[in-house]
Amino acid sequence: MFDYEEVCPVSKAASVLCERWTLQIVREMLFGASRFSDLQKYLPKLSPTLLNTRLKTMEQQGLVIRKRIPEKRGYEYFLTPQGQALRPVLEEMGKWGMQWAFDEMDSEQLNLSALVRDFAVTLDMEQLPAGDTTIQFNVPTDSDTVKKYVLVRSGAAQVCDDNIGHEVDVYLTADTETLGKIWYGHLDLKSALSSGKLKAVGAPVYVNRISRWLGRSQFAQIQEQKQA
Repeated sequence: MFDYEEVCPVSKAASVLCERWTLQIVREMLFGASRFSDLQKYLPKLSPTLLNTRLKTMEQQGLVIRKRIPEKRGYEYFLTPQGQALRPVLEEMGKWGMQWAFDEMDSEQLNLSALVRDFAVTLDMEQLPAGDTTIQFNVPTDSDTVKKYVLVRSGAAQVCDDNIGHEVDVYLTADTETLGKIWYGHLDLKSALSSGKLKAVGAPVYVNRISRWLGRSQFAQIQEQKQA
């Protein structure tokens, strides 16, 4: 940890939070990631060695608490109240970043697993039919079509790489770049559907109301205002 040697709250906070990848780890934990493998999945450019180092440091700083997984090997990591208090900090950083540091979207930097997870955690459950819902994302690549599943059970969404036998209610087909543009507000949902860049197939109660239940980034409106 770098010590600025200043009696200033901003410097003290920066010494704790501004080490590389620390805030991204906090962001993923705010989204619900708690296991080392989850963090690796959503932060693939962060090496396991550095991730382990950062988690240890964050635990020492009081941002994270480590708990053994019941009846299994390994640990889970959870934000402490001190770590959870960073939510509004990251929200304001995101607003600033979208306004002043986010112009062209580099599709090479998009992470499909993280994108589908983002859509899952922002689903408007009140706009979905009662009971369970299964959403299948079909994402074409140069060589194949990647499938991701969002299972909604008892008001909670879970992302899976495989369908464990549930009937699919709605199929969403789009490439990673299109999903990223929708998520971040570079492409509105209506235009994506009318152009065929996004295809939605399923029961009318899902397809006709997709704009009501499919979420997007809380910063997307800032991007739309910039494009207006």
